[in-house]
Formats: sequence, C-alpha cells, structure tokens
Amino acid sequence: MDILIFLYQSIIWFLAGLLTGLTSFGGNLFAIPLLGLVIPMQDAILQGCLCGTMMILALSTLYHRWALWGEIVCLGLASVPGVLLGVAFLQHAGPRLLMLAAGGSLVLFLLWQYISGRLHVAEEPISRWWSLPLGFASGIMMGAVGMGGPPFVLYAYLRHWSKESTIGGGSLTAIITMLAVLPAQWEAGLYTAPVLKAAIVGAVFSVCGILASLPLVHRINAQLFRRLLLIMIGVSALILLARGLFA
Repeated sequence: MDILIFLYQSIIWFLAGLLTGLTSFGGNLFAIPLLGLVIPMQDAILQGCLCGTMMILALSTLYHRWALWGEIVCLGLASVPGVLLGVAFLQHAGPRLLMLAAGGSLVLFLLWQYISGRLHVAEEPISRWWSLPLGFASGIMMGAVGMGGPPFVLYAYLRHWSKESTIGGGSLTAIITMLAVLPAQWEAGLYTAPVLKAAIVGAVFSVCGILASLPLVHRINAQLFRRLLLIMIGVSALILLARGLFA
C-alpha cells in the first residue's frame, strides 16, 4: 500500500508540474485535493506548500524579467500577517474543518473564474493599494490551505497585468509569502519526517513536470488543459465538501 501511495503521489505531482508549465496556474489547486483523498489533509497541504515553492521557483526563473517589483513587494509584505493567521488555523483545525476550508477555497476560485470570464474589466485599473487587502487574503489562504493564488489572480486581473507579468509576479509574490509560511509552519511543529520525505519526492516530480511541459507548451492547446483542470478542481471541491460535511 505504501508503494501504491508513493506512485500515486508521484504521478499527481508530475501532472501538477506539467499543468503549471502549460497553463501557468493551478498546481496546488490540482494536487492538494487529490492527495487529500489518500493522506491526511494537513499533510497534503504541507506537501503543497513545499512542492509549490519548488514550482514557483522554477517559474520565476523563466518570467522574472516581466515582474512589477513595487507591487510584488507590497503584495508579499501584506501577505505576512495573513500567513500567521492561516498557519494558526492549519495547526488547530481538525480534518473535517480543513476539508471544508480547502473545498470552499476551490469553490471561490471556480466562482471567480466563472465571473471573470463574463465581466468587462474597467478601463482604469484599480488602485495599487488593493495589494494590501488582497495580499493579506492570499496569505491567509496560503497559510491555511496551501492555495493562495485566487486573491492574487484577482488583483493582477483588475490591475490589467499582462500574462507574463501575472505569471512572473505571481511566482515572485508567492516566494515572498513562502518565506513567511514555511518558517511559521516549521515553528508550529507541523513538519514531520514522513511529510518532508514525501515533499522531496513530490518536488522532484513537479519540477520534472514543468520541464516536460517546455517542448509541449507551443504544441498543445493550453485552453483545453485549463478547462480540464477546472473540471478536475470542481470534482475535487465536491469530494472535499462532501467528505467534510459527512465526516
């Protein structure tokens, strides 16, 4: 059974890296709910934080030249107090509450994807001061359930960032956030030897997935992969909410 779980986790992280390389988002949104089906949700979230850090490091090396540093720093610093609240939640919440929180986060992300596709962006971008509340919200979500992307995506969308700036900015903002998340989780005593071993393997496979995406990114319809990813996220959200409600 341990070998089967090892293979399952390795495949999930490889696909998470592949999807991240092809679509620029969604690695943890894809991986964490699926991992939570076979391992404790807290362990899945912690793996997501560690493996997600490796994926964003890989992406940031490819897209850092388009980064808008002033806003990235504001977003990252604003996320730090949110991280502390999120980690406290992760430390003290039970499995049922973690599943509900993770499922709810996915639902909010899917709603945002649905609404953003039907709204016209205002001609004038929102003020950069919105980086403070949205960065704070991203920190809470990253610290609590390992999925802090949706508030940042909302900010980048309403600020009229380009695709390259969004990918690079998201990666670099997440790096700043993880500089607070990982030490806070370590200080809280959340990292065990099995979690660290699984995360090392997952990080290797996720980076392999990103590298595997490089020759495919211009040959495969990325929009199709986005749709498939959203379908998988929707199914994962339903499973997590059902498990949380009926646990």
